Amino acid sequence: IGPVLITVNPYKQMPYFTDKDVEQYQGAAPYENPPHVYALTDDAYRNMLIESENQCIIISGESGAGKTVNAKYIMSYIAKVSGGGAEIQRVKNVILESNPLLEAFGNAKTVRNNNSSRFGKYVEIQFSRAGQPE
Repeated sequence: IGPVLITVNPYKQMPYFTDKDVEQYQGAAPYENPPHVYALTDDAYRNMLIESENQCIIISGESGAGKTVNAKYIMSYIAKVSGGGAEIQRVKNVILESNPLLEAFGNAKTVRNNNSSRFGKYVEIQFSRAGQPE
């Protein structure tokens, strides 16, 4: 197991996901900045490039915890640092556009979320040796 990041959904947009934040976390050592989903993503991305090993980021949480939003932040970060902006954006759009169809088959109302999904999601992004999404 590698780094673990615990996040809390503030249920509002926060100013911590800007291009300036991408620059701050890109290539930085984990101890140089506060914990952030960009730090975790950068660590996995850099380890993939340097060690030529597959990486895995598991996003878990209850309904409304922010799993989908964090997955979007991860994909956005990779799009910005990999040079594969258009391709990773396409993958991100396919995932987001498929959500309503998938959710039609397994959602239910809960105390915290009117449209809580009842299934897991698996996203796999293939990269070239140069680190660009394929």
